[in-house]
Amino acid sequence: MNKAEAFRLNKPVQCLLWKKDGLKPGDLYAAFDVIETFVDQNHLSRRLVKCKECGQLYFDEFYEEVDWIGGNDPQYVTLIPVAARKDIDKLKNSSIFELTQFTPRLQKDYPKDADKPRIYWVGK
Repeated sequence: MNKAEAFRLNKPVQCLLWKKDGLKPGDLYAAFDVIETFVDQNHLSRRLVKCKECGQLYFDEFYEEVDWIGGNDPQYVTLIPVAARKDIDKLKNSSIFELTQFTPRLQKDYPKDADKPRIYWVGK
């Protein structure tokens, strides 16, 4: 098994977030129940969340870069569908940058120069 295959997870085909085109921030805000919190800091949080509609579990990471000059802090949310505890453990032990190797994943990127966040699936 090569490295790319090792990080390919099951697609959440039953989930509304997978099925819906043109996702907006409001689609994500109230979509989840928190099951477990792994990290809870000012600029980084990691949790296991469950979709209220279908019950799909997601590893959820919020990461914020501090912009000391402009004060417009870039913010990133990564949601990775999980089915097994071994996947959750692997994600918990991955760096912010290593999470980009897992697919599929739902991203909400809000860089400092953007007017609004961009929400998109990687590996759909």
